[in-house]
Amino acid sequence: MIAWVMYVALVALTLSAASLAAERAAKVRRTATRWVWMATLAGSLVLPTVVATVSIRLPDAFKFGNASTSIVLRDTTSIPMPPALLDLEGAQPYATSAYVDKLLRGIWVAASVLMSLIVALGSVLLHRRKRGWSEGRLCGERVLVAPDAGPAVVGLMRSRVVVPAWLLQASKEQQQCTIAHERSHLDARDPQLVALALVLLTLMPWNPLLWWQFRRLRRAIEVDCDARVLQGGQDVGAYCETLIQVGQHQSSRIGVVPAMADSASFLELRIRHMLRKPKKWARASAAALVCASLGIAVFAAQVTPPDTGHRDANAPVVLSSDMLDSYTGSYQISPISLVAVTRAGNGLTVNISGQIAASKPFHIVPLGETRFAVEGKDAATVRFITDAGGAALRLVAYQNGRDVLDVPRIDKAAADRINDALAARIKAQKPFPGSEKALRLLLSDPDSGAGMSTDLARARTEQKATREKYLAELGPVESYAFTGVSQFGSDTYLVKRQHGTETVFLVLDEKGTLVTAFRHR
Repeated sequence: MIAWVMYVALVALTLSAASLAAERAAKVRRTATRWVWMATLAGSLVLPTVVATVSIRLPDAFKFGNASTSIVLRDTTSIPMPPALLDLEGAQPYATSAYVDKLLRGIWVAASVLMSLIVALGSVLLHRRKRGWSEGRLCGERVLVAPDAGPAVVGLMRSRVVVPAWLLQASKEQQQCTIAHERSHLDARDPQLVALALVLLTLMPWNPLLWWQFRRLRRAIEVDCDARVLQGGQDVGAYCETLIQVGQHQSSRIGVVPAMADSASFLELRIRHMLRKPKKWARASAAALVCASLGIAVFAAQVTPPDTGHRDANAPVVLSSDMLDSYTGSYQISPISLVAVTRAGNGLTVNISGQIAASKPFHIVPLGETRFAVEGKDAATVRFITDAGGAALRLVAYQNGRDVLDVPRIDKAAADRINDALAARIKAQKPFPGSEKALRLLLSDPDSGAGMSTDLARARTEQKATREKYLAELGPVESYAFTGVSQFGSDTYLVKRQHGTETVFLVLDEKGTLVTAFRHR
């Protein structure tokens, strides 16, 4: 759940950046800007949901060979979520328990319900306030006259203009500018647009970026309204003076309805925008901003949703038996270790030999044609690399968006040799050449990765804080002894320390490099 929340926030942030560029382009070309933010608000909700969950079923006429006719949108993305966005000292990034996921969903629902109640309460209070307002007519427009509210447009189905009582004593020119502004809101159906935006915001009220987008939408509505009023023939000087006059009276606000008055800083920005002269390179700069906006929006659409790890055999993506069979077989990890993939219902079973970290087989279910989720493992996926004919060439395993295993497919004869080599090691019970030297290197706990594989050195760096705490509790080494070869083919040592003992499992390659090291008390 946390992973999906972070993904939604990243998409919303990227779309917001795209909208800033698009809004700037629209202002340069003096066109409407409110639709930019309305599309951004809707896109921040729809895009991550659609990309993460939707698959498109193509007609059978498009089927080629064993290829599936389903297009899973998440498989068309190419930018993985950065695993470094959440680092909890050795904990799996993005991984949360079912209890936490349930709690977060409950908070989400409660926030949406609370916001709906607040909006409903605001509507009731506004209706009660309207009872104290009187009917009137100003510049030929039927209006509601309030002692301390407006100018604004209130009501959703039957929208009305409300003006403050002081406006009745203002100059005719100011009255005309005010009515022209509010009439423009009515003609453009701005109250309905704000209401729709509120509905969208209620669906995801925990996202601060959506609130920011909503704020930008409301301001864009006012800027667009200013442009329509001036296009309707109002004098720009008189209209700007009216805005200043309305701002100085500071009438009480009426919820989130379209209103002529706003903060002094925003009024200043509106006036500057209306008085700004078109620049010489307006077309070129607008085109550049539009291109930048489209590029950023495409980036947002290409962000890969994180795996939630809660899919099962009833997942919406179903592969044919022939396609699943094409992935079965063996994939080599080392001279004594391999990955065996077999069929299991609408998925595959993966059994890794010679690896103590994967002592039990696990089940994977299809998320796409070549991509599978690991059941019960958050943020863990498997992808098969295939040739043009669909035959599997490699198996790649990912954890938190980073590949942790990339192994080639081998034939049955090569798999038999690996299994025989593992069995021979277990039977002989003899350590790897250079095993004791590698153990001493490990026990010295060096900061560098010299004498170790790249993957092991990287893992040690990531686990440094946890490892140092573990070793501090056990104390210094007093003695060690080789106890044999484990069922996984690794050398086993019993290490006695000042405050306890630990068991260390080592695997070396043919060059004597320490490839795998596993330890426990």
